[in-house]
Amino acid sequence: MDYEADEAGNIFAGLANASDPWYTVKNDAWVVNTNGSGSQAFAETFQELIDNKATLTNPRWVPSFDASLQDGTLIGNIGAAWEAPLFKDSAGDTGKGDWRVTQIGDWFGNGTSTGPDGGSGVAVLKGCEHKAEAMEFLDWFNTQVEDLTSQGLIVAASTETAKTPESWNEFYGGQDVMKEFATANDNMVAFNYMPGYSAVSAAMQEAADKAADGSGKVADVFPVAQQTSIDTLKNYGLSVAK
Repeated sequence: MDYEADEAGNIFAGLANASDPWYTVKNDAWVVNTNGSGSQAFAETFQELIDNKATLTNPRWVPSFDASLQDGTLIGNIGAAWEAPLFKDSAGDTGKGDWRVTQIGDWFGNGTSTGPDGGSGVAVLKGCEHKAEAMEFLDWFNTQVEDLTSQGLIVAASTETAKTPESWNEFYGGQDVMKEFATANDNMVAFNYMPGYSAVSAAMQEAADKAADGSGKVADVFPVAQQTSIDTLKNYGLSVAK
C-alpha cells in the first residue's frame, strides 16, 4: 500500500465520499461537510498504516513510486481505473502476470460503494461560433470506445461494451480488467465537485505531506479541506449554508 500525499485531492476525497458526500446543495446554497464519518474512517485507517509502517509514503508521480514497484516493495495499492496502463508502465517487468484488479473493501463505512478519483468532462464554451459542429465532434470523440479504453478510461458512451486492451493481458494475467472497472463504476456513489475545487486539492496536499513526514496527522487534512472549501466558495460569490 502507498499513502500518496500528492493525490490527496483525488483519492482521499474519492474514498471518503464512498461513505458520505462532501458537497451538496440545499436551498440554493452549498452545504460543505468534508470531515464526516467517511473522512474520519479514512484518516483512522491510514494513520494506523503510517504509524505501523505498513504503508509506503511515496508521492505517486515521482521516480520513487516506480522504483517501489520495480523492486517488489509495493505489492498492492488503491488507484483509479485510468491508472491501469500507467501502473503497468511504472512496474516494468516486475510482477508481470501476477497483478490483478479487485473491488475495494468496506474500509471506510462504504459497504460495496466506491467514489470518484479524477475524471474528465467536455463542454462547448459560450460564444462558440460553431456550436452544432462542436457538439458533433464531442459526440464522436466520446464514442471512440476502443481508443478511450486503451487509456484506462471508463467510457460513458453506451454504444458498445468496453473490452480489456490486449496489451494489458500479459501484465494482468489475462484478467478481464475492464469488467472489474465497470463493476466499480456501477458502484459509484453520487458526488458533486464544488467550483474551485483545485484550491481545496492544493490545500489538502500540503496537509497530507505533513502526515507523510510525521509532522502532522492524516485527520488534519479534512478540516483544512472544510475551511478551504468554504473560503473558496465565498470568494466565488456563492452562498454557503451555515
